[in-house]
Amino acid sequence: MQNTGLLTVSFIVAGTFNVLFPLFLGWWIIRNKKTNWKLFGVGVLTFIGSQIFHIPVVNGLTRAFSTGLIPHVPVGFAPYFNAIVLGLLAGLFEETARWIGYKFLKKSGDSFGAALTLGAGHGGIEAIIIGGIVLVTLVSMMALRATDPASLPLPADQVQLAQAQLQAYWSSPWFLPLAGAVERIGALMLHISLSIMVWLAYSFRKPLWFWLGVLYHAVIDGAVVLMSSFGVNMWIIEAFLIVTAAAVLYLILRVGKQKEEERLVSEKLSTNSETFEPILDTSNE
Repeated sequence: MQNTGLLTVSFIVAGTFNVLFPLFLGWWIIRNKKTNWKLFGVGVLTFIGSQIFHIPVVNGLTRAFSTGLIPHVPVGFAPYFNAIVLGLLAGLFEETARWIGYKFLKKSGDSFGAALTLGAGHGGIEAIIIGGIVLVTLVSMMALRATDPASLPLPADQVQLAQAQLQAYWSSPWFLPLAGAVERIGALMLHISLSIMVWLAYSFRKPLWFWLGVLYHAVIDGAVVLMSSFGVNMWIIEAFLIVTAAAVLYLILRVGKQKEEERLVSEKLSTNSETFEPILDTSNE
């Protein structure tokens, strides 16, 4: 019999972690890099802004395929097609939103620390929204569980649907919510890496970094979609996300720090050169 008490605790832990961890991470970055919450807030806005366009496009394509407006993709190729399209759309919309964020911030967002903070905000608000949904859904399901669905003023088919949803929810493995929390850790590492990549493209006028960010985002999202389509074990998917995101973040952090240090040295040398005044030899005058 399903241990509903353990499942409830798991939902509470996962939901609370998803809400609090990004805020703690943002505070830690701001404290250590001497940035501010405005940058975190701009990261939040870049995510929300990207989804305002991203979600309607995905829904529109889904509707176009389902109604036959766009020819159906062969069944055997459909999982690969979905992985490629969904991955690329996520990369294009979100990296473009990050670039616009840096454009809006101008000098105040042109630093390695700012890139870290913006990345924490961008990935953090996604985690916070998911965590909030987890907690609100738990409260709703607990209330519904304490009520007989048949007593609700609903049509018979909707009562049956509510009962089925209630049964499916409380029949979930107790560790399932924790997998979602682990996924948010990997996603935050991914978003911070992507924010640094777009910062490198914007700050150093290197468009290649932008397109590498789009490609990296597309590969990660596409791989997760593809593995899910083929029923790969969730913990294998989470391990792939965590390991890949951690490895890329390590490399991108090194590149970002190096570029920042090189620019600071260059600016210092330039400043010294501009302020240097030759001393004239006046001993013979």
